[in-house]
Amino acid sequence: MTDGPPRASSSPRATLTRRALFTRASGAGLALAALAAPWGQITDALAAAAPRRGGTLRIPVNANITPWPPISLIQNLMVNHAMFNGLVRYRPSDLVPQADLAERWEVSRDGLTWTFHLKSGVRWHDGQPFTADDVKYTVEMYADPKVNSALRGNFEPVAGVEVVDPLTVRIVTKTPYSSFLELLSYIAFMLPRHLLAGQEFNATKFPQAFLQHPVGTGPFKFAEHVPGDHFTVQANDAYHEGRPYLDAVIYKVVRDLNATVLQVKTGELDLAFPTVAQVAALEGTPTLSLIERGVQDFRYFGANYRVDKSPLLGKWWASRAVRQAFAHAINAQGIIRQVAQGHADRSNGPIPPALRAWYVKTAPTFDYDPERAKRMLYEVGFRAGADGVLAKDGQRLSFTFNTDQGQPEREQTSLVVQQNLRDIGVDAKFQALEFTKFTLIEHVTEEYEAFCFYYATPATPDLHSYWQTNGSLNIWGYSNAEIDRLFLQALETFDDAKRHRLYTQLYTRLAEEQAVNFIYHPHEIQAINKKVHGWPPTGYRDALSYLHQVWMDG
Repeated sequence: MTDGPPRASSSPRATLTRRALFTRASGAGLALAALAAPWGQITDALAAAAPRRGGTLRIPVNANITPWPPISLIQNLMVNHAMFNGLVRYRPSDLVPQADLAERWEVSRDGLTWTFHLKSGVRWHDGQPFTADDVKYTVEMYADPKVNSALRGNFEPVAGVEVVDPLTVRIVTKTPYSSFLELLSYIAFMLPRHLLAGQEFNATKFPQAFLQHPVGTGPFKFAEHVPGDHFTVQANDAYHEGRPYLDAVIYKVVRDLNATVLQVKTGELDLAFPTVAQVAALEGTPTLSLIERGVQDFRYFGANYRVDKSPLLGKWWASRAVRQAFAHAINAQGIIRQVAQGHADRSNGPIPPALRAWYVKTAPTFDYDPERAKRMLYEVGFRAGADGVLAKDGQRLSFTFNTDQGQPEREQTSLVVQQNLRDIGVDAKFQALEFTKFTLIEHVTEEYEAFCFYYATPATPDLHSYWQTNGSLNIWGYSNAEIDRLFLQALETFDDAKRHRLYTQLYTRLAEEQAVNFIYHPHEIQAINKKVHGWPPTGYRDALSYLHQVWMDG
């Protein structure tokens, strides 16, 4: 039996050598950390002034843009937030789902049927009305295995979609789905059926005509795309929440992080999201505000559980004792001090402190203790060979791990992890890969042993796609029957108190398991030109859903 659900809701590139990284004075990190407090306290001097119309906001992206919502790469998402809407979206203040294209909704008593009532008068950028047929098409498309959307796991529980009338749609789930609204708020952009139905596309073949002229319902509509240089959107005069204040937004492709910092400092860009190593170059710039936000992001070291892809490490990584030993070997607090320079939280799982309603404070972390790590590996049969490298059954504990090239914080974290593991007798070899190649082996071929990377997650405790057996985002191949069971129980539970108890149990267990080695949750630094106003008080991924409220002074 399930709990009764609520009846209704309303609406120059930074580089660092390995030697420098490990000998760096900790005082530098402490000095920068001291700056964190005033960043968050900056107020808008013109907050009381009336917003003005006009102006073009210039935002950097670090790679070429493909404006196709099923692809969840960050440069695409930044543009998609301007051109598309979801049924619901996160409220910036607390990340609670609120109305977007759906003005209200109800959940059936058995928790299986969600009825969404759509806003009247919403139109696509080409003038066609937005209707329940578009919702049905979009949900079914995201759930289609052939499309292989990053959201497929979120929609896998959907059993069917029924169009009741042009402004009413029912979504029926196979089992009660308590997190459905939270997951719908996360990049589930609605798509135009009249432009896409009947076309054949899949994980690698996209609708080219749509990419040349994407059409959404959002506050900005397509204007121009010069691949590799910029993507421009212009104000949608017919936007259902009123014309945005800005005339246009230009997403400028700037591949080098230092060039981004220079351009926001000189005013060529209006905002940027620098690394902590770049803050010193921006500090004191009179035209900029520096703001620090907690975000939905966890950094980790993870290995491939699939022995057919990673025969040696995959076999050993299946042992919780080995995973916990690696956790004790990694100096997470040192990484926070030296790499994140204090602008991060120690991670005890995938839920960050920024998601205050669901963060599990009591979930364990594993302190840096290399001697304990050595003992744990000894207890499961590893012995040091003549070269000092641990071995078991005649096989050396040796592997290669990767991260994406050109990301200083991830590269530097990987260097620390490499040295930490070598300190306990693990022959860990680090290789940074070009981003396209990295994502290919991570998400498609699965031909890797391990990597240091990150995940930006939805604002929900329901991360079943990442951790359930065969979850669509479970790139490690992790499988645990107890974790699977707890996710299913939580999904069937609508009572908040009971949901909290289940997720507390689940994420405590996941932390004990060290399904991956959780390292830290970074803080996001936002460098915003002081002429920009109305920027929502949240991480930039969610802030971009409210671009229609942003305005510029002069």
